[in-house]
Amino acid sequence: MPLSEDEQRILRQIEEQLEADPSFALKVNQRSHQGVSSRRLLWSIVALVLSLATAIAALQVSALASFAAFVGMVVAGVFLERELSARGRDQLSRIPDELRRRAGRSSRENQ
Repeated sequence: MPLSEDEQRILRQIEEQLEADPSFALKVNQRSHQGVSSRRLLWSIVALVLSLATAIAALQVSALASFAAFVGMVVAGVFLERELSARGRDQLSRIPDELRRRAGRSSRENQ
């Protein structure tokens, strides 16, 4: 179903406003630092270490138990990687804001 003239006009206005504010897309896509839970990060590390120790200890008992612990270690590693990459994206998304602040400060000092 095609858009009416009024809907197309409203859509164009929204697009123009979004183009006028380039930081808006960063703000919408940015995962806040609160979204990256330190508790989940800590539990991922603990689970990774414990599953590694369990996998090593289970080698003496059963290959199947050791394999199960290895699978747990891989799952914990995946969760850890996701948390760390989310923290990295959060920190990287803050770089342009920091550079803009510094640039504004240096231009005011030169005046």
